[in-house]
Amino acid sequence: LVLVTVAQMFIVGGSEIDLGVGAFAGLVSVLSATLLYDQPWLGALALVAALAVYAGLGGVIQARKIPAIVVTLGASFIWVGIGYALQPTPGGASPDWLTALFGWSIGFMPTSIIMIAAVALIVLIIDSLPLGVVLRGFGNNPAAMIRSGWSPTRYALVRYLIAGLFAGAAGLSLTAINTASDINSGNSYTLLSVAAVVMGGCSLLGGIISPVGAVAGAVTLSLIGALLGTLSVSSDYNAATQGLILIALLTLRSMTADRRSKP
Repeated sequence: LVLVTVAQMFIVGGSEIDLGVGAFAGLVSVLSATLLYDQPWLGALALVAALAVYAGLGGVIQARKIPAIVVTLGASFIWVGIGYALQPTPGGASPDWLTALFGWSIGFMPTSIIMIAAVALIVLIIDSLPLGVVLRGFGNNPAAMIRSGWSPTRYALVRYLIAGLFAGAAGLSLTAINTASDINSGNSYTLLSVAAVVMGGCSLLGGIISPVGAVAGAVTLSLIGALLGTLSVSSDYNAATQGLILIALLTLRSMTADRRSKP
């Protein structure tokens, strides 16, 4: 969820929402457990091609002025369709090197904590670079960026490329952790990633992102199931609890903003 949330964060930073990011992660998972396992070179080419198509969505959205929510929703059906064509039922196997990549640890430190910290650090670095400033600029005031000579199509491609890399990493991690793949394994992460981004302090209007906040939001939503289990509460209440937490945080944020705006 952390990786999918980071991918969604870059899209939201451009004042858009990707409704196909979870399905794309599921497709990458299928590709890695089928083609990448059986024919590594063909699998690698398929992953690169999928990433190129995903990045191309940004260009299509900018060039044709089509709402991102429509394009990405349509793309999600394509990702799922390709996944079912390659693997009608859950299965496949994780390449040994992929399992090892996500299975190492340092001392008593869990792999998940190390990787979450690494992801947060990478995103912070990207956000602090001039590239990150420009990407946020297009989300905040695209007209001003265009007048300054920046190409909206070029940076839309870059934004979706970065998001695709993180979503692809999420798909690879799903295969490594589950040692198999399922095209539907990432579907639930799509809306959860939007919730995590909002919980983390990012603005759905674009221009304002919070890498650490988004990662923290994703971790919080991921731990709700474990918390409910500790309290002996049925996991059936996971979604409801996540929704209540999101509404509560948004309400508190709105109240805080209102107080600050008052003289």
